[in-house]
Amino acid sequence: MSARILPESPTGGIISRYQPTPKGYGLFLVDGKLQLRIDTASISDRVRVETVVSVPLNEWTHVAATYDGSRLARGMTLYINGEAQEPHVLIDESLNNTRAGKDTPLRVGHGPGEDDRFAGLIDDVRVYDRPLSADQVGVAAVADSLRDIALAPATNRTESQQRKLRWAFLSKFAPARIRKPWNGLARLRLERESLLDRFPTVMVMDERADVRPTHVLFHGSFDAPREQVEPGLPAALPPGPRGVSGRLALARWLTDPAHPLTARVTVNRFWQMLFGRGIVSTVEDFGSQGTEPTQPALLDWLAVEFVENGWDTKQLLKTVVTSATYRQSSRAIPDLLERDPENLLLARAPRVRLPAEAIRDQALAVAGLLHEGLGGPSVKPYQPAGLWKELSNWGAYENDHGAGLYRRSLYTFWKRTLGPPSMLAFDSAARETCVVHEVRTNTPIQALNLMNDVTYAEAARLLAERMIREGGDDDGARLAYGFQLATARSPEPQEKDILMTGLRRFQKRYQSAPSDAETFLDHGEHPRDTSIETPELAAYAAVASLILNLDETVTKN
Repeated sequence: MSARILPESPTGGIISRYQPTPKGYGLFLVDGKLQLRIDTASISDRVRVETVVSVPLNEWTHVAATYDGSRLARGMTLYINGEAQEPHVLIDESLNNTRAGKDTPLRVGHGPGEDDRFAGLIDDVRVYDRPLSADQVGVAAVADSLRDIALAPATNRTESQQRKLRWAFLSKFAPARIRKPWNGLARLRLERESLLDRFPTVMVMDERADVRPTHVLFHGSFDAPREQVEPGLPAALPPGPRGVSGRLALARWLTDPAHPLTARVTVNRFWQMLFGRGIVSTVEDFGSQGTEPTQPALLDWLAVEFVENGWDTKQLLKTVVTSATYRQSSRAIPDLLERDPENLLLARAPRVRLPAEAIRDQALAVAGLLHEGLGGPSVKPYQPAGLWKELSNWGAYENDHGAGLYRRSLYTFWKRTLGPPSMLAFDSAARETCVVHEVRTNTPIQALNLMNDVTYAEAARLLAERMIREGGDDDGARLAYGFQLATARSPEPQEKDILMTGLRRFQKRYQSAPSDAETFLDHGEHPRDTSIETPELAAYAAVASLILNLDETVTKN
């Protein structure tokens, strides 16, 4: 940010963008000092830096501030008349969220409080979309026109004046063979900055230069250290690698083919993903408190195969899903059900409800809505209005539009303390702690979710359109087609009768109440197929909603 100011008072806001909380950022004069603030609602979560020297009163001065997004005071620089100033750090706390919100106004001559009014004149206010370099700020501070600078003797020009003249010549007035490469270089630099800005911030760790001594604590009390101990491994486990130490040694030890745990724990979690239960049912605990493996030889074989195939996850999953054990029927024969109710002997295929993410993805896929693009930022699908305002200070939730609404659930934006409610209803882990074994519950709210959530209501409408367009010319063929899309099998005669009875009932209802049909279909942003009559589409959408709500649809059989 930059501006030219003629202050009449030593205190006042120059440029600011704040919510009422107050939360935001701004450039201020405070007791004559130029101050840059980035604040959140918490007093212990902000950064403030000011100049050591004061800005003179009653004379024009160019002031500027840059911030590199590092969440640190050292990422802030203050300038007076194009010269970088020595900073005085007032507060330097870690910033979690400094977004003021797109609807928050940008104020000139005012801060968040009544005492932050600026007294004097302000001109040439600029807010840039990137942090300027010191040279760029110096040029921005030059008020002289190019003509005046060019007429002045070269020996009398300041460095910033000379730079402004040179940059103007190279970008606008130089011969094409010079001007085009210069402007091309500037454009590439901006593209590079934009690319780097899109990279997410990742926390990294490093080894300490000095190894801090570690002691056995008497009764676990931190103020009662006993004998000093050194890093090492339990004698029951393989020794660590030679010649390396620290986290590199730990990483190599964990991935050593001779390690008894890493491969077994990994394949056991994949087995749980496919069968609903691990070979070791306590997937989070392979220690003395964990359960014994039901098929120890199988666990060993899978672990060895996994390592010998180069830790190839795709190959491991292919091996399991193409096995006779996985491909057998999940029907429970009474005799076997009595002898082995938990299927520990794997006499039948697994039957387990799909995880929350797969339920949503399946509904979108059946409806022809699923966007299967790989990578990219998180997206915000439909969510009930008002949740964020009630339970957090993030402001209102705004869902995405277009393809962002239909991406795989893997890419759904997840707020740690308030996850997507439709996924939490289906027992998705809340992510406040690490969870490797999700429970499965069966509650009425899950059925209500499948019938009323915008995602599933829209999916039912689009599935209905597919049934009508692709299923054939008669109702029976269309219903069978929709049922097969969702369950991967044809309906039995009794099931056909139930679906047909439901369709006739809905057709009768919506033909007699077209306004109800309009209301029922008014969910989601995907455009409706207007070539299909509204009552007919509503009737098929109601049956499609029933199909998506079937136990067989949301359960792996």
